[in-house]
Formats: sequence, C-alpha cells, structure tokens
Amino acid sequence: MKREVFVFWLKLWLGTWIVAGLVACNMPRGTATPQAGDSALHTAAAQTVAAQVLQGTPSKPTPLVPPTIFPFPTAIPTLTSPPPTPTVTLPLPTSTPLPCDRVRFIKDVTIPDNTEIEAGSTFVKTWRLQNAGACTWSPQYALVLTGGEPMGSPVAVPLPQYVASGEMVDVSVTLTAPQVGGTYRAEYKLRNASNIVFGIGEKNDPFYVQIKVPTVKGVVFDFLAKANQAEWKSGTGNVFETNLNFNGADDDVNGVAKLKEGVRLENGTNSSRILLTVPKRVENGFIAGTFPAYLVQSGDRFRARIGFMTPDGSCASGKAKFRLNAVIDGNLNTIETWEKVCNGQLLTVDVNLSRLQGKTVQFMLAVLADGDPTGDWAIWSSPRIERP
Repeated sequence: MKREVFVFWLKLWLGTWIVAGLVACNMPRGTATPQAGDSALHTAAAQTVAAQVLQGTPSKPTPLVPPTIFPFPTAIPTLTSPPPTPTVTLPLPTSTPLPCDRVRFIKDVTIPDNTEIEAGSTFVKTWRLQNAGACTWSPQYALVLTGGEPMGSPVAVPLPQYVASGEMVDVSVTLTAPQVGGTYRAEYKLRNASNIVFGIGEKNDPFYVQIKVPTVKGVVFDFLAKANQAEWKSGTGNVFETNLNFNGADDDVNGVAKLKEGVRLENGTNSSRILLTVPKRVENGFIAGTFPAYLVQSGDRFRARIGFMTPDGSCASGKAKFRLNAVIDGNLNTIETWEKVCNGQLLTVDVNLSRLQGKTVQFMLAVLADGDPTGDWAIWSSPRIERP
C-alpha cells in the first residue's frame, strides 16, 4: 500500500515538472545562447532521480498531506413521491322537515306583561301568533288554557280563520281579574283538530298573560252601593215566605228594603244615606237581603252603625235583632248578632272577618222583630267592609 502511494506522488511530481518544462519552452527566449554544459547537467540530474526511484532508495522527500477523499455512495437513493392525500367527501346538507304544528310568538297586541287590572275587572287579552309548522290551521284549531290562574277563561276559543304555514293570526280571550291583590298568570297553547295540544318552538312552550291586581285599601265592599243587587226576602220565624221589591213602599206589610237620606234618627240627627230594613209586620217577622259574592281577604273587617229611624219623632217600643250572616257553599252561617232597643243612640259594630279569609262569601244583612214589630224601623248606617 505504501509503495502504491509513493508511486502516485512520484507521478504527480514528475507531471508537475513536465508541465513546468513545457511552460518554460513557451516563454520568450533571451539573446543569450544556452551552454551545452547546462543541458548535460539537467539530463544527469533527471537520470539520478529516476535511478533512485527505481532502486527504492529515494532521498528523504518532504512529506505531503494526502487529500481527503470522499467516498461516492454505492447506490443513489430512489426518490419516491409523497403518499397521496386522502379525499374527504363531505355529506351534502339536508334540510330538517318542519313539524306539522308549531307556534311562533310574535307579540302581545293587548295587555303587556304585568299590566295593572283592577280587582274584578273584565279585560280582553290578544296575542299575535305565527304558524311555524307545515300544516294549515283551520277554525277547528282552538286556543286552550293549560296552566296558571284561569281568571274566568273559557275552556276553548276557536281560531277565527284559516292560517297557512308562515302566516300570522291574532287570537283573543276574555278574562276577569281576581278579587285579591297580587300577580296572576294564565298559560295557553293551541289544540289541533285531532285534540293534540302544541305550543311555541321545539319544547312546545306556552304563551301567556300576566297581570297585577293592586291591593285595595279602605272600603272594599259598600253594602249601600250594592243594596239594589241584593236578593230581599221576608218571612216569619226561620221561614222565608215573600220576595220583596227593593225600594218598595214604606208601608208594605211584607217588609221594606230601601235607601233613605235626610231622615230623622233615634239619636236626634238627620241622616246621610242609610239602608232601611223593616221586618215583616207580624209577630217575630223578619227581613233579609243576600248580597253579591265577595272573596274575603286578609285584614277585612265589617263595620257599620245600627239603630232606628223615627218617622213619627219617636221609635217608641222599637226592639229588634240585627244579624250579619254569610252564605258559604250554599250553607247559611251566622257571623254576629246584636240586640238593639230604641234608646236614643246608634250602636257601632266592628267584626273581624279573618276567619273567612280566602272564602267566597255572600253576606246577608237581616233584621228580626223581637216579638211585636211595631216601631222596628231598623236602619244600617255606612255598612261596609274595610281593609286597613
């Protein structure tokens, strides 16, 4: 191996000298004539070097650093194409079919939420709805109550017209505000011709009416104002015998129920407006008036002043029992009884009605002759129910 390297470098060295010689030959010549001895000298030197190389005893040459040899790869790698990108096929969007029956709420046409409505007042609630389903609504479709406080709502209210998909319609219901103060809400949906109930959106939510009834204080039931709405009867003992006309003649022997004003009372004063109730003019006769229904609420009290009118200047032997009754679920209940004789003074009465709270009551004002009815010109001054 060393010999082969040496031979390589020798050939390289010789080649260098030969190239140099050729270059020298091509250089411009001077005027000097070369000496014969010079040529012989060069020849001798070359022969000496060649002899040393062939005999294997070269002089000590200056060591040369061999060039770095980079091996060629035995094989050229084959370039491969990147793997193909997979093709993703997206499904085509599909439309969800509309259900047959669905409601979209548009707006409250009347009675916005939390509108104040006086107790007992009638009002009309109207909604604007859109047919958000695929089926046409017909007049066989109806508005139906599904929850909350009924407020006198009818069972069903038919739609006023045909309503195609996408069209709008106004639907209304007539309601009555409750008698007790508070917030009330009634919920509704629609019912189709197959009696299937449906509402707003996918969850079939109801649409609704919500009102506020203010809490009334002061006089909440005025018996004088409602006296002409009462049912007046008279009789003997405990038996009703005669129906009376309100504001009849003062001398009706079957009894008298009427409003009076500016009449003389047993305490010597002239009255403001009062309710006169004269019992049937027989031994132990009576008169009674049953008033419109009333829902008793917290704090209600019955208040009045009772006594006698003196048309002849004196109530003489007037003696009677004044009674406050209550008809509840068709049953007659006595709330309070006051015995009164003509003594020149009116009696103030005050009854706490808390035991009747939450009950719908028909109050009854009654006067019973205690024996002889002569002089029993019984009066009620300012009979009322008050709430503090």
